[in-house]
Amino acid sequence: MEANELRSGITRLGDRLNGTLKITLALTGRQNDNRFVDFCQELEALLPGLTVVRKMDKEKILPGIMITDNLIYSAIPQARAIAPFLETLALVNGPLPHLPETLQKSLSCIDIPTRLTLYTAVHCPHCPGMVRAMTPLAAACKNIILTVIDGTLFPEAAASDRVMSVPCLILNQEMRWTGNAPPAEVVEMIINQDPSMLSIPSLQTILEDGRASWIAAKMMGANAVFPSFIGLLLHPTWSVRLGAMVVLEEMAETTPDLAARIAPHLWKAFGEADTTVKGDILYALGEVGDQSMGTRIKALIPTLENKDLREAALDALAALASRS
Repeated sequence: MEANELRSGITRLGDRLNGTLKITLALTGRQNDNRFVDFCQELEALLPGLTVVRKMDKEKILPGIMITDNLIYSAIPQARAIAPFLETLALVNGPLPHLPETLQKSLSCIDIPTRLTLYTAVHCPHCPGMVRAMTPLAAACKNIILTVIDGTLFPEAAASDRVMSVPCLILNQEMRWTGNAPPAEVVEMIINQDPSMLSIPSLQTILEDGRASWIAAKMMGANAVFPSFIGLLLHPTWSVRLGAMVVLEEMAETTPDLAARIAPHLWKAFGEADTTVKGDILYALGEVGDQSMGTRIKALIPTLENKDLREAALDALAALASRS
């Protein structure tokens, strides 16, 4: 039945699905991977121009079909959900979607990576409409990262996000709409969001886009340390911590008093951190700490059994001394 519905949908869209198409299948090595593999194989058989690149990413929580970098389907389209999925494929394969001029202008103002999570269900009568309303926004603005999740396929994710009914659209894990969500209203909420409330994943996306200075500028402009920024400095991934250090160094040079507010948070986290993270914490404390922090680090050194950590602590003391 699913193959027939796919074939019918492809025929209906005609030339819009011709040509070369490339999508990525992100697998996790866990439950439901095979169902996504089977669906994509069926899709490739019906669309000769389609290439599906498989990527294993065990850090991902859910498998998903990445139509673009910012448009992800953690859902296996079935029944009435097949048509909007194929329409999304066609959407990204053609010119930018035609949107009202006021909406296009608003989308061009979005400079913060924003995560929209749309929970759906296979037999939900209103979900296809929500998919059709939200996918053009992501197609027109790369800073909108839209993930469509089948809440019946991934009930644990739905429960974690406190989804009680579908369709349910969640903006940055905070604002949510159940049922209808007018695109203009969603975009307005995105534009007016407070940068200080950005999540760790959102800030991480900004770092990975090479925009460390943007984060530094927003914090310095607000004269505030964003709560999620501390999470970047303590992130288990070294490259993320490195990017956060770039932000920290810029703040330490330009607004040292603001940067100094970060030191107590790092010191508090030191005891429970992994060894590699501890080394970076010590480096950061050398950049933003004060002389009282130097006293704490001196007292810490005799308790450090790891040679690299002792060297990092001594380097931090030297950095503090150079600024006194």
